[in-house]
Formats: sequence, C-alpha cells, structure tokens
Amino acid sequence: MNSPRRAVRAALTLEECKIQASLLLKDLRSEDGPRAGRAAERFRILPHFATDEPDVILGRRASIRLKHALAVVAAELGYDTWAGCKRRLEVPATERLDTESFFARTAAAYLNRWFARYDEARASLEAEGGYLFPFRRQFFICEAGFLETRGIDPGDSDWERIGRDWVRPRDEAARDRLERRLVAMGFRGQP
Repeated sequence: MNSPRRAVRAALTLEECKIQASLLLKDLRSEDGPRAGRAAERFRILPHFATDEPDVILGRRASIRLKHALAVVAAELGYDTWAGCKRRLEVPATERLDTESFFARTAAAYLNRWFARYDEARASLEAEGGYLFPFRRQFFICEAGFLETRGIDPGDSDWERIGRDWVRPRDEAARDRLERRLVAMGFRGQP
C-alpha cells in the first residue's frame, strides 16, 4: 500500500493546494533520486498510476503535467477529482465545516479511529460504522456519542443520505444542508 508524504500543514485553501501540486511536480522532475522517487510514489494514489512502480512513473515524468499533480493533491485530501476539490475549496472558510472546531468544544473523551488515507478510513467505515470526516490531511471516524456531545443530531436523516461520509457523500445536497446547520452552530472555519 502506498504511503504518500504528508505536509505538516493542512492544505486548507485552493492556493495552498496549487502550491502543493507545483512542489510535487518539481520534486518529480528533480535530479535528486530519493526526492523524485518519493514524489513518484505519491502519484500511485491515482488510478491511472496505481499499478506502476515508481521507476515506471519516473520514466514517464516528462509527460506528467500539473493537472496530474493537482489530482494527486485532491486525492490525498479525499476528493475523487481536482474539480471536486476546487469546487469545495472555493466556498469561503466561514461557510464550510471546520472539523478542528469539533475538538475545541468539549472535554468529553472519545476514541475516534484515525487514518492517513481515505481508502483505509472508508474501509473502516464500511466494516465498523460511524461517521467519517476529514481533519487537516487525515481522516477520522467518530461514533454518534461524539456528535451528540457537541449538540449535533446523529439521527438526522441527511447523515444516512450522505452515507455518513463527509468526504465523499452519496448526496451532495444532503451534505450541504448538514453543513449549513453545523456552520450555524459555530463549527466553521476562520475568516
């Protein structure tokens, strides 16, 4: 299983995602073998490159464009496409759910399941249930009690409509409704 390099800071803005993609492409084209190899490994998160060994990707690096690097950054953040990531990040932070605010609200302790990769989090969600959310460049799954202690109704029918998966919801309109309610409760990004 690939283990993509993770940035220390979260790529929270569209501009930061573009910078991350540009740096990834620069790393891939680097003459520094280990640096280029790490970049090539990150490209394996994309279905088009998933079965290629890093050396094969490096052999094709002249044909790899910024759009591919943008797709890698989007995939690492849990999006299916760069367009989906871009559309989501164009919404002002004050109108988006900020899951970091979940952890500032209460001292109640819950054992959430944490993952570096979306596919691992999704498999855990399918096997063990819960509610899947992004957190910076990671993912976590919480139980209903975690939401309840924050005043969030885990029984809201929109959770089922989205498949309890905030990152890749089955129903975007249902996630938008939930997000508006959560943002109104104060779970939003800073301006």
